[in-house]
Amino acid sequence: MLRRWLLNPRMGIFLPLAALLIFLVACGDDVEVTVVVPGDNVEVTRIVTPTATAEDKAAASKQTVTIVFGDEPLFLGVWGEPGCRIIPSHFPCMDGVSDPLTYIDSTTFETIPMSGVESWEQVAPDRWQFSLKEGVKFHNGEEWNAAAAKMGIDMISNPSFGSASISYTGNLLPAVVVDDMTVEIVCETACPILAKTAFLIWFQAPEWYAGASVAERASQTIGFGPYKMIGEGLGWRRGLDVTMGVNEDYIPNPDSPNDTRAATIDEIKMIWRGEPFVRAAMVQVGEADWAFDIGLDLKDDVPVFDHGGAAETFVNVFDTLWTPEMKKLKVRQALAHATDCDLLVDTFYDGFYECHGHGAPPGTLGLTPRNSAQYEFNPDLARQLLEEANYDPSNEIIINVFSGRFFNNVELAEAQAGMWRDVGVNAKIQVLETANWLERSRTGCGRASVYYFTDEGLDIPDDFCLSEPPGPPLFGFPQSYQLNPSLEALDLSRFVGSRMDCRGSGAKFCDPVNVQPLIDPCLAATGAARATCMTELADIAYDQVLMYTYFNAEVFYGVSEDLVWTPRFDRRPRINQWDIN
Repeated sequence: MLRRWLLNPRMGIFLPLAALLIFLVACGDDVEVTVVVPGDNVEVTRIVTPTATAEDKAAASKQTVTIVFGDEPLFLGVWGEPGCRIIPSHFPCMDGVSDPLTYIDSTTFETIPMSGVESWEQVAPDRWQFSLKEGVKFHNGEEWNAAAAKMGIDMISNPSFGSASISYTGNLLPAVVVDDMTVEIVCETACPILAKTAFLIWFQAPEWYAGASVAERASQTIGFGPYKMIGEGLGWRRGLDVTMGVNEDYIPNPDSPNDTRAATIDEIKMIWRGEPFVRAAMVQVGEADWAFDIGLDLKDDVPVFDHGGAAETFVNVFDTLWTPEMKKLKVRQALAHATDCDLLVDTFYDGFYECHGHGAPPGTLGLTPRNSAQYEFNPDLARQLLEEANYDPSNEIIINVFSGRFFNNVELAEAQAGMWRDVGVNAKIQVLETANWLERSRTGCGRASVYYFTDEGLDIPDDFCLSEPPGPPLFGFPQSYQLNPSLEALDLSRFVGSRMDCRGSGAKFCDPVNVQPLIDPCLAATGAARATCMTELADIAYDQVLMYTYFNAEVFYGVSEDLVWTPRFDRRPRINQWDIN
């Protein structure tokens, strides 16, 4: 009632006076206030007695940082179906409230232990033991131990959950509890870099999860990370915001002083606005402190403009399995030579990017100057290749664009289709909602491909493309689309599994004779042998033109002047690293 009276325009109290009143009340003294009611010209006197509690004062001094993304999370449970999948808008269930086993340090790029891990050791080609840190507790007070770790490993590696972790670690068998604080991860095949790829294995309080409803599991994650979603005023208000409070019981790991640092900001509030200019404006006027993916064109419209990597490349994947014309190598080569990447960068990105020819970012094991060089822009060569391929223009080629996936990606796709039409290709774009990206990308012929789902479930063996070739062309599938896996581990293995392995649900390429036999030995290799075979596979991907790559992706941020932060190379907000001046 007090605030309503003070701020009621009918009472004629102007904002500065209201602010003064609130300040005086907070100081603890009775206040006599005399005001004139407009229109009536009557003086009104009120005696205001302070009622502020210690909690009120603490709340007034609480540091809150508001961050704004383009999308509201679909779910905020880190396990299961439905579960959170997409970084970064799903960061509350991942890096916000959770700690995985390991992480990639954004300054040294070394593999580091997170707060729940002491050390690890590879004990066999397919087995790794992790020694866990004692004294760590989940946000609800449950103990962190090997049994809890096993539950998380087994849950996150369940293929039916659709977790991205499998595409990094490979398929995992049930984990083994060695003792109370030691857990063993067992891989289906040799896994020489598992410690590096374990950064998407997340954990939750087992007892809470066992007793939670489906709705509760979908709406929050009870982890042991630097922030938490449980407590008064914390959690997800659908359609409005997600609020996380600092985890006072978080135990930093001295071996990871940057990524497991104790948080200094009391509260993080996440909101979402679809338009980049709105996100930028919110930072400009102080309604938000940090905005994700605002675009280059808004660099002068925020207090501080910053950018960082995404650990992925911006690409257009070609479907060589189901699309008649895309099956032809010379057609794919023609599409590449018909694309003027430099012009696209100058037109839509102010010359910011340097064109890059491979679907893995620079620095990835296996990349060389040859297999990451930009394809030559040569329209005459493109027309010649189309003729040699006996290209049939009645077979339309569509670029499926995932709206908001990348700054100006729709405009770029329109220009790309125009370049293809200039050399005689029947091309257009189709704009999709972001939520449809999984459905459109999982149309390979391997495990969990949506093509093989029936009302009764999955109706395909895992090695389908190895036992028989793909079926006839399917015109309903995306002929090409803007989507590529991120490679935070800077190893080509995830690219190989996602784009070249006949067993991959997202792979639109399968060569069971010449390429498939190379994959498993390479994934099991170490040292110089791994570098050699990864380079061979990178060469094949480049020569077969499995996709057209534009450039190494970056994310653009709008930031308040008071926020101290450093962008990571993989666009993942690790907010316990941030400070407020």
